[in-house]
This record gives sequence, C-alpha cells and structure tokens, in this order.
Amino acid sequence: MKIIDAHCDALSKLIRDDTLSFHVPNNKMESQFEYMKKANMAAQIFAVFVPPDLPSNQRFNTALKMIEKFHYDVVKKDTLIPILNGKDLEKVCGEKTQIRGGILSLEGADALEGNLLYMNTLYRLGMRALGFTWNFRNEAADGVEEPNAGGLSVFGMQVLIEANKLGIMLDVSHLSEKGFWNVAENSKDPFIASHSNCQQIYHHKRNLSNEQLQAIFKKGGVVGLTFVPSFITDEKKVNVTHFLKHVDHVLTLGGENHLAFGSDFDGVSYTMEDLINGESYIILIEALLKQYKEEQVKKWMHENWLRVFSAVLK
Repeated sequence: MKIIDAHCDALSKLIRDDTLSFHVPNNKMESQFEYMKKANMAAQIFAVFVPPDLPSNQRFNTALKMIEKFHYDVVKKDTLIPILNGKDLEKVCGEKTQIRGGILSLEGADALEGNLLYMNTLYRLGMRALGFTWNFRNEAADGVEEPNAGGLSVFGMQVLIEANKLGIMLDVSHLSEKGFWNVAENSKDPFIASHSNCQQIYHHKRNLSNEQLQAIFKKGGVVGLTFVPSFITDEKKVNVTHFLKHVDHVLTLGGENHLAFGSDFDGVSYTMEDLINGESYIILIEALLKQYKEEQVKKWMHENWLRVFSAVLK
C-alpha cells in the first residue's frame, strides 16, 4: 500500500549534523530513505523550518541552505525525485514504480522576510507548500502560541493570493484560529493542515476544532493527523490505540475523503511507543485494517493527499 506522509523535519537534522545522510541508514533519523523503502512510502513532504529566533536577515539564507540540502542529499536520480506538480506525484504513486518523491514545504513564512520576491524564488527552487507560521508572530500572521493572536497581516494576504496564483499548497497547521478563518474565507484553492489533531479528543492549542475540521472538508482539503504524543492524549505512554481515537472522530464528522497523516518525525523530542519512525507506518496500516476496509485505508495512506495536491499544484 502506497504512503504519503505530509510532514517531517529531516532537513533540520541534516543541516545540523553533516555526518548524516538521508540515504545512508542510521539510528538518529526517524525519517530516512531506508524506512521509506520498507514501508512502501511513495512521497515524503519535507519541512523547511527556519527557527524564529534567528536574526531576520539570516532567515531566507537558512531556507536556501535547507533547500540545497534537499536537492544535493535527499534527491537522487532514478531513486527519489522532487515533486513539482500533480503528474510527478501520480508517477511515484503508481503501483509498479520504485521511484519515490519529496515535496518541499516552507514551515512558517519567517524565511520570506516580508518579501514576495523571496517567495517566488523559493517556488522556482521547488517549494510547493507553505505554512504561514510556526506558533508565533511573523510578518505574515500570528501562530497559535501568540497571546491575543490576530489573523493574517496585509503581507499574509499577499502570500495567500500569490500561493493561489502559483499553485502552492497552503498549510494551516500552527496558524492562529483567526488566521485559519482568513485562509478558509479567502483561498480559492483547497488547503490542508499537514500535522494537526482533533481538539474534541484532546484539547491542545495545535489541534483543530470540529468547525475547523469541517471547514477544511468543505473546501476539499485534507487533515494530516499527526503522531506527536502531546497532541494525542495526556497519557504518559502513548500508542496507536490512543491515536485511532482521532481517526474515529474525523470519520464521525464525515471526513473519510479528507483524512490522511503527517507524522512530524524528526521534529519531536519523543515519539509514541509503537509509531517511532517511518517504517512504523506498517504498524498503523495493520491497526487500521482491523477496523476499516482496505479501500478506506488506501484513501488515508495516499489517495486523499494525491487528490488535493494534484488539484493545487499547477
């Protein structure tokens, strides 16, 4: 069964440690090519995360370094290709192909430094998804951790319009609630939450309310339920049984065609007990098949992501 995972922070680890390579098996990375092969992962979305504490004039340059790492380490001819459009994604999701793909996603518009020219430059370098914030305020919007958070700024609205024009997937994970509704009301394209869970099951600022989930469904978007333990439950030991409560809840809201997964591997300080790295998707698939039909699980593993990205990526 083909898999698309909507969020990992492998690039952050790769630029921090020059001894690591995405294609050389190691025990430090939760996302790596070896795990993609074992789990039959067709595509991985790679976050380009620029820490918000960096001086503003270093953020764009840091994003460039991460994108260079993607093209010179992660991308390998005839093995892993950059996904630039819907046809590329369809190619790696084909039943017989062994080629896999990677999608670059800017996690927080901090790297744009308030300049749309930088956004267009990153697009030309392969960026195909964009999240407005990482928890806090930047030139584009406020994040979920910002006190008295507002929505999108004037620049943030310009980013939204330009993303719709270019064919860049908008991602509302980390975005404030006001910002979320700005996107829902103004985006012409479907949008996603790449790695968020359900507030109804576990109340956390990074999780989404029923109203937000249904707004994503109505727009034709997809929610990537995430494996981050602190977004799943307050239990100390978290496993796939706890996680499946979020899956069940999305389905009760009518989200069968809008449900998928975004692990956040390599971006968390600790993992679930059983979903510990990319290879663990095998465990998740087995658990889902015990409760749901195979055609449903295929939707959640890759078909829903394939549909929405094919609709947005020009």
